[in-house]
Amino acid sequence: MKDPSASVEPALDHARAFAWFALLAGALSLLLLVATLQPTPQGAAQQLSFYPSHLGRIMLSAVVVLAWAVFSIPFVVALGRILRPKSAAFALTATLLSTVGILLLGFAIFAHVGAVLSILAAGRPPDAADATYQAAIWGNLFFYLTDPGLMTWGLGQFLFGWLAWRSGVVPNWISVIGMIGGIAGLLTLAVYQSAMLALLQLVCFAVWGIATGVILLRMRGR
Repeated sequence: MKDPSASVEPALDHARAFAWFALLAGALSLLLLVATLQPTPQGAAQQLSFYPSHLGRIMLSAVVVLAWAVFSIPFVVALGRILRPKSAAFALTATLLSTVGILLLGFAIFAHVGAVLSILAAGRPPDAADATYQAAIWGNLFFYLTDPGLMTWGLGQFLFGWLAWRSGVVPNWISVIGMIGGIAGLLTLAVYQSAMLALLQLVCFAVWGIATGVILLRMRGR
């Protein structure tokens, strides 16, 4: 494989800073994965009773989601820059798709948490069934809100994986992982109301973040 520094260094200013952003994005992706895998009740009534007794955990998960969405953007921008030599147009397209998709997904997850917390904060409703009804709507809406983000981000991931193939910037196996994650995002509607493909997409993104961060740090250390 070609020396990564030959491809990365001319295309990216402040590579060390972007390396830490990449590592942070990978670490936050793993934290988000762990938070997502934590058992939570699926029913609306059960969620309304679960949230108040696990408020610390819920708030921590919300913070992780927001931090992941915000700090993943510099990593995505770095990817677009270092993969630009293969195709400037596709690199820009992948950067925009990934950025928009990540922000949409982060908003969708946070909106669901915020909706349930807002229902609880509003106090006892005139009709006790109203709160459960509202929580049920948001619980189902959550899956529809996450789909646009997952699919948009998925296409961006796939394009990054394609651009990285035989680019000399990252090993080809990382490129394959990127394309697998992208395909998982694009197929998110194929498995309705299941997080299986989304979790696979997140794992692939975490691998990309950690691997890219290590490559950039090694390049700057030479």
